[in-house]
Amino acid sequence: TTPSSFFVMITGNIESAQSNQINDHLYCRYSFSHGPDWEVVHGVSMGLSQTGRQGMLSSNEGGNVIVWNFPIEISFQSTNPHGWPRLALSIYGFDFLGRDVLRGYASLLLPVNPGRHTKYLKTYRPVSGSKFVQFVNWLMGTNPEYYDSKMVTRGEGRAVTRVVSADRTVKVNL
Repeated sequence: TTPSSFFVMITGNIESAQSNQINDHLYCRYSFSHGPDWEVVHGVSMGLSQTGRQGMLSSNEGGNVIVWNFPIEISFQSTNPHGWPRLALSIYGFDFLGRDVLRGYASLLLPVNPGRHTKYLKTYRPVSGSKFVQFVNWLMGTNPEYYDSKMVTRGEGRAVTRVVSADRTVKVNL
């Protein structure tokens, strides 16, 4: 017998990032992580948004907003719900010397039920163990990053990682 399969179709956008900090020149990199029984049958599994700048007005919730409205469209096929797809986000920006630096990570388990979903994702970033190393990292523009940005979608290997809130909230519409 041939195993039956099912499809999951996702359309939406990575709308914006909001923070109490001054956000200038931020962009978003996304990718999908999924189990071994899943395959992408249509769409793009990773992407990079345009660079957004903070507008003149702040949001009603308080905080500065950068709008991307970056579209996402992907379809998966699987024979097993184990390893349900997750969206991994990496937010990057430029420091005071124009160097490209990580501003935060976030992940989202794709919705199981149909319909429109708006999700607000809090971001975080890894930090070094000592204040001295943190200062040297800041000075050199070499802040800690995960080797694989999809690591934020998995639990293994993250137990010993020290992280702090990146003080940014990303709005995703699916």
